[in-house]
Amino acid sequence: MAYIKIFPIKVTDKKALDYITNPDKTDEKLLVSSFGCSPETADLEFAMTRESAKKNGMDKGNNLAFHLIQSFKPGEVDAETAHRLGQQFADEVLKGKYEYVISTHVDKNHIHNHIIFNAASFVDHHKYVSNKRSYHKLCRISNRICQENGLATSMPTGEKGKSYKENLEYHRGTSWKAKLRVNVDKAIWSSVNYDEFLQKMQLTGYEVRQGKHLSFRAPEQKNFTYMKSLGSYYTEENVRVRLEQNRYKTKTPKHLSREARLYINISTYVTTGNREGFERWAKLNNLKEAARTFNYLSENNLLNYEDFQQHISDVDASVKAAELRIAKIRNELTTQTVIQKHCDSYRLCRKVIEDCKSAKNPKAYRTRHQAEYQLHDSLKKELQDLGITKIPSSDKIQKRIENLESEQSSTVREKQDLQKKQKTLEIIQQNFSALLASLEIGIPTQVKEEMSCVRLFFCNHHSMDLHKHLVPAVLNNYFLCTDKPHQFFLCY
Repeated sequence: MAYIKIFPIKVTDKKALDYITNPDKTDEKLLVSSFGCSPETADLEFAMTRESAKKNGMDKGNNLAFHLIQSFKPGEVDAETAHRLGQQFADEVLKGKYEYVISTHVDKNHIHNHIIFNAASFVDHHKYVSNKRSYHKLCRISNRICQENGLATSMPTGEKGKSYKENLEYHRGTSWKAKLRVNVDKAIWSSVNYDEFLQKMQLTGYEVRQGKHLSFRAPEQKNFTYMKSLGSYYTEENVRVRLEQNRYKTKTPKHLSREARLYINISTYVTTGNREGFERWAKLNNLKEAARTFNYLSENNLLNYEDFQQHISDVDASVKAAELRIAKIRNELTTQTVIQKHCDSYRLCRKVIEDCKSAKNPKAYRTRHQAEYQLHDSLKKELQDLGITKIPSSDKIQKRIENLESEQSSTVREKQDLQKKQKTLEIIQQNFSALLASLEIGIPTQVKEEMSCVRLFFCNHHSMDLHKHLVPAVLNNYFLCTDKPHQFFLCY
């Protein structure tokens, strides 16, 4: 497990950086890395970024930097793994906006990371805000990284009203309270009064106990769970308020997805008064959604099961390819942002060095500007490591960044469109599965014959022209699924 501490640096960041990069603690600096700066000149680069932030009116607070400590349990990880996890942690927390230096100390019986990052961002010049909320965010990120790497988690995440045991069960998906909250929300949403709510909870499998305080007990659960223990949102008083609000909900859904949907679950929506009218509307809507389903298959020339599955695979592959492109663009964007920062700092240092030629006392001038000379050499090496041998103009770098940002936006939109298509295909697949399952219900022979194309399409993998079976479908071939009340299906 990894323990997280964070505290501000207000006086000098040079001493803190020297401490964390001590060769005796970091295996002769083999366990020292950095982002956006060089470990040797990090304090100078931090200062230049903060000066830029000051010029841009972002000089808020008196924090120079922040010191993060990530400590692991003795024997839990080796030094190289701890360093890698620390880098991942720092990258996710700081999002490529803040310079940082990370070191892994191995001089104690427990391996731990030190991360010192600038208080000001070199991207937008905003100051890092450290408070209780941001600390819990740090803990959540660290816990997730630890969990992904098979390590225990124990840091607080800011969730109220949970004991350590309950919080652990919650993340494992075994919490009775977490499951009860979900089922209570579902029952409230589909009910219009208190009695109906209790009835739906009973149908879900819960035992109800009404005394001084309302409580429920799930099957296999030993003790009852009081509603008040779920939080103020779930007290009996607030449950009644939420149920009362349901009475004023619209009789029909305001916004229905235009994605392919074959049926509407009427019980999902709260209706009062004209329920029969709503059901007639639902039947008509089901017909329309069924048509959209088959139209999608036809327009994409998906006439057999193999083609349909291949289409799903192609869309899934396209989503993954888009995700890889986005990750690549983001990495390149981060690199270009660092290059832009280094080039701007290099030009400032270069100007200082060139001004030495006109100085009355060059030796005294060099002594006075020793930091700029040191930073100049460090930045030159960092740029060379990034593949920059000739300093590009500011306009050229900015144009490159803008092009990458535009490409990233278009790729994100492409991914979102593909994800919508994924959802459509998922719904289509679920719809046909529901239809096939419904074939066992007593349906007229003629309708069964008309539905046989669906059975063949999905079960026998036969190639079929779906349009031939879409036209003869009778509009009245509409039935109520007996095992799922209020779910209506259109038969083809």
